[in-house]
Formats: sequence, structure tokens, C-alpha cells
Amino acid sequence: MTMSIGSNVWLPIALSLVAFGSFSWAVCGHFETSIRIPNGMRLLSFFSFCSYMTYIGLLMWRGCEPPVWTTLGLAGFVVSIALFWWTVITTRPHRLALAYTDAEPDILYIEGSYAKVRHPFYLSYIVFWLATATVAGAWQWAPALILIFWYIRVAKGEERRFRSSTLSAAYDAYRGRIGMFLPRIRPARR
Repeated sequence: MTMSIGSNVWLPIALSLVAFGSFSWAVCGHFETSIRIPNGMRLLSFFSFCSYMTYIGLLMWRGCEPPVWTTLGLAGFVVSIALFWWTVITTRPHRLALAYTDAEPDILYIEGSYAKVRHPFYLSYIVFWLATATVAGAWQWAPALILIFWYIRVAKGEERRFRSSTLSAAYDAYRGRIGMFLPRIRPARR
């Protein structure tokens, strides 16, 4: 059973718009890019935009999922936004290269959000897409899962670039301590 369209869709739309708008701004406003955005990033951006429009269309057509699912989705949007901006603040001193660039990594962040997971930007995107599917329901799960696996693939590619860079030894030590997308739970010291 879905809720009727009305005021209940505006909060999920507003929170998702803050997140999606933040991600869109970062492509040109935060990440380092060459003159031209790489084709892989263009394709990812286009598919993300289409998926976001699908989410908005589903909310306008069907409304939100039941309150418990919508509440979980709203929490996901808040977590996504907070993690994204925490990571922007962490990386502001030396901005990272945009996805799909060939630039060799020249800095390894290990503080801030990077002290919790190795790919906090991608994690914020993954949480966002999970939230859209949780709020909008079944039809949104397909594009959300495609994007989640896409981000995982891009992150693994960036890990390969780190392992073949001058930062490989430091990155291997970092990889041993910090989880890719989930914080590692360490046993308590005796």
C-alpha cells in the first residue's frame, strides 16, 4: 500500500534534492578535472540524472512507500548528505581527481571520514541510492542497484591506481586498517 500523493512526498524530494544537488555541484565545483570531463564520468552522470528523474517521477505518480520505509529512506538521505559534506571538508585542502581520470594519486587522506572508510564519497552515493529505492519502492531498485555496483567498480579501479602509484606501500597499510565501505570493527585490546 502506498501513501497518497500530497505533502508526504515533498520532504523526500527536498532531502534528495539537497543530496543530488550536492553531488552534481562536486563534479565541477570540488573535484579536480582537466578541461574535459572524462567520458566514463559523463555516462555515470547521465545515468545518475535519469535515475534521479525516475525517482522523482515515481514519487509524483505513486507517492512514498509506507511510513516505516519512508522514514528509513529519509534517514539515509541525512546520512548521505552528512557523510558527503564531511568528506568535502576533509578533502578541501587538496581536492581529489574526478572519477575516471588517469591522474596518478598524489595524496592519501587517512583522517576525517577517511579514518572510517576508504571511499566515503562513494559510500555517500551508495547510501543515497539505497534511500531513493527505500522511499520510492520496487521500480527504483533496478537503477539504484546498477549505480551501487557501478560505484563499487569505480572504487575498485581507484584502488588499483593507488596500488600502482608511489603511494602503494602507504595505501596497503591503510587498506589493512580501514574497510572499503564499512568501518572495521576491531576486537578490544586486552
